[in-house]
Amino acid sequence: MAGPGHRGSMQRWRRVLALAVLAPFLAFAGYAAYLWATYLDDTVVSGTAYGFTIGASKQEALAAARILNDHPHAVVYISYGPRTGDHFSIAPSQVRIEQLQAHDQWDVLLDGSDKFFNSVRLTFNDDRLVEIHRHRQRFEIP
Repeated sequence: MAGPGHRGSMQRWRRVLALAVLAPFLAFAGYAAYLWATYLDDTVVSGTAYGFTIGASKQEALAAARILNDHPHAVVYISYGPRTGDHFSIAPSQVRIEQLQAHDQWDVLLDGSDKFFNSVRLTFNDDRLVEIHRHRQRFEIP
């Protein structure tokens, strides 16, 4: 028959075992909650959002993209065809407005070229901004 010291030892081991089982589960749940809380997929069709204003000209939208202070590596990505090479990325600069003028959809990649997980898509109609779509995800979907 085990003494009173043995019972305390068993309870301690149960706590350690419970903690060893719960810790990875809690870590995974916390990480999943973080990913969910930081996910953005938002479309704006009136007003102002993310530094851009609906109704702005392409020139004004480019000026707004230039001053995205929190994102110094931002580039404007333009896709102009179905083939793999039918795209280009440029730094948002007034000197480059000629290259952008012909395109009605700009993706402002906030973290730099080829980083599509954090972006603002600007859609124009008749040289005026008609839609702002913000997308941010901190995970890759298979």
